[in-house]
Amino acid sequence: MENNPIVFLITGLSGAGKTFLLRSLEDEGYYTVDNVPPHLIKSFLDVTCTSGIEKLALVSDIRWKKFNELTECFINIKKNSSCDIRIKKVFLDADTQTIIDRFKKSRRNHPLDMPLEKAIEKERDILNEIKNISDIIIDTSNTEPSEFRKKFFQIINENKRTLKLKIISFGFKNGIPRSADYIFDVRFLPNPFYFYKMYKLTGLDDKIKDYLESFKEVKKTVDLIYSDAKFIQEQYGQAGRIEAVYGIGCTGGKHRSVYIAQKLYEKLKAEGKDVSIEHRDINKE
Repeated sequence: MENNPIVFLITGLSGAGKTFLLRSLEDEGYYTVDNVPPHLIKSFLDVTCTSGIEKLALVSDIRWKKFNELTECFINIKKNSSCDIRIKKVFLDADTQTIIDRFKKSRRNHPLDMPLEKAIEKERDILNEIKNISDIIIDTSNTEPSEFRKKFFQIINENKRTLKLKIISFGFKNGIPRSADYIFDVRFLPNPFYFYKMYKLTGLDDKIKDYLESFKEVKKTVDLIYSDAKFIQEQYGQAGRIEAVYGIGCTGGKHRSVYIAQKLYEKLKAEGKDVSIEHRDINKE
């Protein structure tokens, strides 16, 4: 990828998804600013040239009431950049009914402060010239946010950050971790606690490992949770999620859950996945 900074200059219809796109770019490490007056955009570009910012996204739209300034800015912006910045003009569109439905859900007024359908049509007229010169035009009509996000990053051909997976082993008797998105109960597996030589050990000790690995259902449990975790990481990553927390629980949180969680962590780590682990109750009595 080129090393010179990239700037996405975003505009489009109110309700077409500009705020959502800005947040998605922020999640991917972009410096983002919403509702920038057109005459200040060049200042942001100048700062980008000297500050070391490599990825910037700006939204400027009809909330700035001087419509001619907005249009002139989008037409002339490349002429005004003071260093070798890659500027991509992004226009977000949607059909009138979709915009109406979104405004009803948000209960916000249209920036043009007139009857909604009339405001949408006037906004189309105001922004039509900008739309015609935009590098990327996306119609978000009847599109789920996750699909819109996926489509945008496919268009710009940029890899998104991989979803982080956090694995927590715990004991049900000490409560379920509040941060967990998924809970796996492994209390059905054979319990080393009932053997005198093993009950003081943990799932990280070799004797516990050897005991549990002698049962086929233990390996099958690891494999099933591992497959689920890989699937979730792929799907949630595309949807824009940053982290998913897996809770692996047994009765006390010292033996079975620790072993399963650790094996899951090691398998995912070996594949280069972004994964961390916490054995919450391993030292509790």
